[in-house]
Amino acid sequence: MDRNYKIVGINLPIMICEYQKDGYTKNIREIFSKNPKGYYEYFREILQMPMKGITFSKRLYIYKHYILFSVLTKKEHAITRIARFSDKLWIIFLWIPGKIKTKNYFRK
Repeated sequence: MDRNYKIVGINLPIMICEYQKDGYTKNIREIFSKNPKGYYEYFREILQMPMKGITFSKRLYIYKHYILFSVLTKKEHAITRIARFSDKLWIIFLWIPGKIKTKNYFRK
């Protein structure tokens, strides 16, 4: 969205809500495991965009979630779908720990 429109950041609360016991965040594991394809495509698309100006911690977040949803969707050759060499290196480096963590997380 920020590539096509001007965005204004506001440092004030816009809405105050109460945490719902049966809300989105409580069921996130179930939501992720039932709908991994859309999340996978979302993070794959992000990895195709220019990463100039993206902090390293944000990149790690993107890599982590790309691996998570690659594992959940059982995508073969997920690393070959990444365009930039540096992104491929990071994903290769993080792949095995990420796969183990994903399997353990969804085993619970």
